[in-house]
Amino acid sequence: MKERARSVAAALLAPVRRRWGRRVVNWTPDFMGFGNHLYLWTWAHAGRAGELERRVLITDKMRPWAAQVPDFARAHLVNRTDVRLLDQRDHVWARPEEHSGDPRGFSQESREAFIRECLLPSPLLAGVGGPLGEDDVLTINARRGDYYSNAAHRPLHAIDLPAYLRLAVRGSVARDGAVRRVHLVSDDIPWCRRELGFLADVAAEVTFADPADPPEQNFRDVCSARRLVLSNSTFSMWGAFVGRVLHGDDPGKTWAPAFFMSSYGPGRCYEYDQDWSFVDELPDGWQPDRVVAVTG
Repeated sequence: MKERARSVAAALLAPVRRRWGRRVVNWTPDFMGFGNHLYLWTWAHAGRAGELERRVLITDKMRPWAAQVPDFARAHLVNRTDVRLLDQRDHVWARPEEHSGDPRGFSQESREAFIRECLLPSPLLAGVGGPLGEDDVLTINARRGDYYSNAAHRPLHAIDLPAYLRLAVRGSVARDGAVRRVHLVSDDIPWCRRELGFLADVAAEVTFADPADPPEQNFRDVCSARRLVLSNSTFSMWGAFVGRVLHGDDPGKTWAPAFFMSSYGPGRCYEYDQDWSFVDELPDGWQPDRVVAVTG
């Protein structure tokens, strides 16, 4: 009954908010993680000179990340308790092309401006760069997590990750030269140690992110990479986006899987930068039965 009353009230208030509201709040879904939050933050920053003030609703998942970008958070994020009666509510994340003119939800220019003006000067990226930005170091971001552990998510997101990584690493070495170090960033370091032994033949030094590292440090590591092999993950993608602005050099040094999720059409994912380097197919396909069936 309360839910229905809220819906009726929202419907009655909508035209009043459109007429008199001076702010529009993107109502962030609870399921979104940091990679998806960054799309919304870019939208908010892109509208900073517009007629309506743009705000993004803070969720519990967003809160620790917001604390790392305090200047941006003060200007563009809003707690539910601070949403005003006449603030317009929207779900711009569901209509990316409508608000940006680009199916990704941002233009290249607005994305780079957001990274340069909001992310790079923030505590979140303090110390970014360093040894992982050297040209003979290859960083791999192997995203596992609920892509593989959740039976509902596996058919959408799981890929034959070892096969992909073998081809991407081989491609990186063939294209840009041998490396002295490979660095692994992952939410499942034990899996990487168990399944990616071939990396010992690629570089004299193979290092792993500390499993105790917070996600913010993992993100800094990925952003720091000059040579990067990413997974089908928005976290990975945004690390590559930041690295592109930070280093400003050859985008082909970033390698990505053409596959992003099974509900997307064939071919390279439109969310990627199309001048990256790609693995376009795997010998046994992206999602052989043995991958979709596993639980860990």
